[in-house]
Amino acid sequence: MTRKELNLAIFEGKANSVLWQPRLETWILYHRAKGSLPEKFSGLTNLEIYDKLGCSIRYGAHAGLMYYYDCYVETFERKVDENHIEFVMRTEKGDLKTVYQVVPGGMGYGDNCRIVEFPVKTVEDLKILTYLMNHRNSAAVPELFKEAANRVGKRAEPTVFLTSTGFTDLIKVYAGLLNTYYLLSDYPSEFEEYIEACNERDMRVAKEVLKLPCRIFNLGDHTTNEFTPPPILKKYVIPRWKKISQLMSKNNRFVHSHWDGNSRLILPYLKESGLHGVEALTPVPMCDMTLEEIKEATEGMVVLDLVPAIFFLPSFPLKELLSFTEKVIDMFAPRLILGVSDEISPPGEIERIEAISELIEKRFGLVE
Repeated sequence: MTRKELNLAIFEGKANSVLWQPRLETWILYHRAKGSLPEKFSGLTNLEIYDKLGCSIRYGAHAGLMYYYDCYVETFERKVDENHIEFVMRTEKGDLKTVYQVVPGGMGYGDNCRIVEFPVKTVEDLKILTYLMNHRNSAAVPELFKEAANRVGKRAEPTVFLTSTGFTDLIKVYAGLLNTYYLLSDYPSEFEEYIEACNERDMRVAKEVLKLPCRIFNLGDHTTNEFTPPPILKKYVIPRWKKISQLMSKNNRFVHSHWDGNSRLILPYLKESGLHGVEALTPVPMCDMTLEEIKEATEGMVVLDLVPAIFFLPSFPLKELLSFTEKVIDMFAPRLILGVSDEISPPGEIERIEAISELIEKRFGLVE
């Protein structure tokens, strides 16, 4: 069986093995830019580094879905000062302006742009954003998807990103955490219109993506205790999950949502989400959930990742990492795509990725 076949078999409930699928891109990009990649990776592509480490790749074939606005939108940026740039989206309804602080080399492999002024500050700004969401569409391009899938080959079953929920997008990109909740409290009618516009956008995207020969999709929601506590999750997120999941199930596809951070308070609601899987749940000692709590909440679902990123730091004994990984496998296989929650960070020891590859091979045999 190839890793690609195993990847899909896990979602179909037909697997008897575990797929090791950590996300390594941040680590690779950082060390390639710093010139600190180990000699054994010299001259290798990202895919070849995955091969060298004996693991699968999750998003190597994310391609084939193009987003656009079917209304007038002009975008441009200008330099505010030595450390700040302003990005402007100009529409017929008005402008949305985001100010970024530029930290040179802050990512190790490029400048880090951090939002210091969100574009949605007032209810009038929210109306402009709602207008944009009502005109946000996508187009499937099967040829681009097939090209990416062929490049990944037998390493993995392709996974394509879909949209995040409008609620967490407002927090992460458009308004910030505090102002999102102020808008919800002070302008409930306008807030509901925004959420509905996002939900309709999400269904348009979900229907369009079915034109791709892709079976697995991810919603980059970033649901957490702080972002989406139970009342918010139940009202604004779960109904959307149910609709998208029902559409995917009807068309023999699978969808999972990205969670990371502290999520213990919202874990019990996974059972009513309709999702086929959940990605990046991060257990103690890194976040607030035990493996036992996650197991109870995800019964019947595919769980992706579960090994805390801090275990890959040199301050944690390798023995502790391997023992924890064995426990994860014993508890969650075969409905498990093992990975790092969320990603291995630049200071992480890449040799530990290889150590888990060896552990998987010893327990389940070699997967092509």
